[in-house]
Amino acid sequence: MRLLLLAIAFALPSFASAQTAAEKQATLQYLAGLQDAATGTFKLNAKTPPGLRATSSAVRATRYLGGDLAHKDKITAFVLSCYDPATGGFHELDAKPDVTVTAIGVMAAVELGIPEAKFPKAVEYLHANAKTFEDVRIGAAALEALEKKPDWTDAWIKLADAQLNNDGTAGKGDGLARDSASVAAMKLRLGYPLANKAKVIEQIKAGQRPDGAWGKAGAKGGDGETTYRVMRSLMLAKEKPRDAAKLREFFAACRNADGGYGVAPGEPSSVSGVYYQAIVAKWLK
Repeated sequence: MRLLLLAIAFALPSFASAQTAAEKQATLQYLAGLQDAATGTFKLNAKTPPGLRATSSAVRATRYLGGDLAHKDKITAFVLSCYDPATGGFHELDAKPDVTVTAIGVMAAVELGIPEAKFPKAVEYLHANAKTFEDVRIGAAALEALEKKPDWTDAWIKLADAQLNNDGTAGKGDGLARDSASVAAMKLRLGYPLANKAKVIEQIKAGQRPDGAWGKAGAKGGDGETTYRVMRSLMLAKEKPRDAAKLREFFAACRNADGGYGVAPGEPSSVSGVYYQAIVAKWLK
């Protein structure tokens, strides 16, 4: 009887399984539908104008899904057009440079193989303008992409350490896992150790919610963006979530009929939703 039940279980499709080849192709087609062939740029979703954030996420998601990037030369030209040589920052269309967009621009440039000589003052811009923890958190991602660790990152670590509780975690209540993961990932990206690492990792893992994901403080369920932060910290710490199967179920529930993914179940598809699913699936392998 037990052998029969096992045979039935293996024969049935499972939401805990990885994305199939057909599903990946449908997701790649969804992304392709958001690209403007004339400029190479991507929209966040069907209703928004194209931009650097969406383009950066789409470029990386395409790679994680094993797809070929169309109009790469045009994408490259667009990314470089968002660089402001006067300030060293990157900007969205018709906007001024800021820290977040500059970090995103650097990561897009690295992904596309654009040499740093084409955006020579970007790191200098980040150093001069990153003032908050969220600034240095995303700035650390850009430095990691460039494989740089300037000596002034010690000042960034002080901003990160200011977020910590006495036991090395960050935040409180149902926001503890997200905040702890945010600090942990930032420090690990730059090669800094975690204080009381075992405790921190334990609390991050314990924040996995019944739907399989991690979420923001006060929210009932999980979301892709918070889950991305958590999984980034676990990946850097060479750890796995407690329930990988349940996490895969969460992302399966985020999948829509158009082949894309929402940031949470029931939400419309977007480049962000696809990016979070694709990179977390990559880490779960």
